[in-house]
Amino acid sequence: MPHRTTPPPPVTRRLSRAESLLLLRNVTYGRIVFISRALPAIQLIPHAMDDGALLTGLPTGIGLTALLTRPAPVVYEADLLDPATRLGWSVTLTGRAGPVADPDELGRALTRLRPWPGRPIELVARIQPELVTGFRTFSP
Repeated sequence: MPHRTTPPPPVTRRLSRAESLLLLRNVTYGRIVFISRALPAIQLIPHAMDDGALLTGLPTGIGLTALLTRPAPVVYEADLLDPATRLGWSVTLTGRAGPVADPDELGRALTRLRPWPGRPIELVARIQPELVTGFRTFSP
């Protein structure tokens, strides 16, 4: 008679800062959290890693571009999760976002960022990570 075994349950492990930042290179969209009209707001936006910082493309009309006349605190979250197995990873980055003003840097950033269809990029912002946390859930 065949013997059936139960697969081991998934394992969740915290990620280091370096592992977390490396995983952000694997996806092109995430969610930015910021304060708008004294309330938290969240938007899906494109990103690209650049020398340990996160370049983000901010679409027209999300209410964040006016706040970025000087570096502003933000939270950014990105993940890659399989809804069927619940395996994958999630990374949260907290830092200060400021506009990219240098024309050469702005041009390079715009070639790397993939705007969401119908949501053109109005402003490119660079987030300098201050706190980076993440986790990965996998089958052992």
